[in-house]
Amino acid sequence: MPEVSVIVPTKDRLPYLRQSVPLFLSHAEVGEVVIVVDGCSDETIEYVKEASAADGRIRYVDNRQNRGLPYSRNKGAELASCEYSFTAEDDLELAPGFFATLFGHMKQENADVIAARNIFRFEGESKEAAIARTDRLAKAPIDRRLAIVRVEVNTGSDRLQPLLPAPMLARTDLLRKVGWDTRFRGNFWREESDFQLSAVAAGYRLAYCPHAMSFNMLIDNDRGGVHASWGTRRVALIVENNWRFLGKHKQLIAREFGIRSRVVSLAQFVPWITYREIIFPRLAHLKKIILRAGRRRPPAGLSPSGGSR
Repeated sequence: MPEVSVIVPTKDRLPYLRQSVPLFLSHAEVGEVVIVVDGCSDETIEYVKEASAADGRIRYVDNRQNRGLPYSRNKGAELASCEYSFTAEDDLELAPGFFATLFGHMKQENADVIAARNIFRFEGESKEAAIARTDRLAKAPIDRRLAIVRVEVNTGSDRLQPLLPAPMLARTDLLRKVGWDTRFRGNFWREESDFQLSAVAAGYRLAYCPHAMSFNMLIDNDRGGVHASWGTRRVALIVENNWRFLGKHKQLIAREFGIRSRVVSLAQFVPWITYREIIFPRLAHLKKIILRAGRRRPPAGLSPSGGSR
């Protein structure tokens, strides 16, 4: 089995990085973990210095300022020394047999880039519950109207498709050749889709493999990593990146998704992303407050102080 360099950009998420790095190294195929410190203001740099001194498989580079995910992924690919690289995240957990499964299905599909099913877990939700919840999603793995991938869908079998979840496995030299476009700003959104369509345009085969799984955590009030921007500023940056993406890959997007007008696409996209990034999180937060208040409500016949009414 080839060795893999795991590339991990990180910004102000030290508690999650501390957990993920040992988990990456627990996989036999991982030859090294390359951490790209992207302008952290917490104690991440101290941690990676100590970790790399204690374990030679941990390497790091410090951007010294926030340069964004595209720059950091390019930097990680540049430093990677293994034949294959995996574009990880600092809160990512991989299921057992993850790389063996991906390598087997990569060969089976004759794919150049492959990604696993990527499941987002709510805080307090077990992996089993998250898998069961997302197994019930009766949706196509690609939303053609918005040109987005649904990363959690269980397709049952491998699929060749133009968009994949962001954590991807490929030869390191392929990652370097295609590269990530640093004009995509804001540390999030479309930088991975841009990489994938650029790979498709270059003739590479991309595969989605639901037989391997990775897990991200949906963290309340997360202000690190890609969540360093939030609210209306985050939505504005997402819309800007989406506009650039649709223009850059105009012909390929028209062929793959039937989207021929950026203006029409934007009219559909803005309400959706506003709901996802602003309205839904606030509704979810309100729901949690109501549930917590309900749990604190005293049993019938008792006052809040515990005495009889």
